Amino acid sequence: MKLLTKFIGAVLALALPVGAFAQNVTVKGQVIDTNGEPMIVVNVAQVGTTNGTVTDIDGNYSINVPSNATLQFSFMGYKTQTVAVAGKTTINVTLEEDTELLDEVVVIGYGVQKKSDLTGAVASVRQESLKALSTTDAAAAL
Repeated sequence: MKLLTKFIGAVLALALPVGAFAQNVTVKGQVIDTNGEPMIVVNVAQVGTTNGTVTDIDGNYSINVPSNATLQFSFMGYKTQTVAVAGKTTINVTLEEDTELLDEVVVIGYGVQKKSDLTGAVASVRQESLKALSTTDAAAAL
């Protein structure tokens, strides 16, 4: 019986430190742009996992992650930002526009694709050219 008690004690002693390292925290915060406007549907993901969420209409999010996790914030047309949780429970993020990335995006019907993924012809129309026209019909302007 003494041997069994010692064995159970040793197993518990080994299991307790593992639980201490794997503590989860709920991280909350808000994602805004450089103008201070809340950003809707920004992807908030734990790096290296499929654990993630998106921001609500006010730019707020909440995600349950290990206290030593790293979060990645990403949104089309903005620079991706990575932040270490380091035990914090509130992380607010400001995303900056990525103008280089916007040059590579093509709007097609109801979706968006990168220029490199297209197989058909692509034409670009500059804003200055459209301003010079006196039509109110977008299709006629193109």
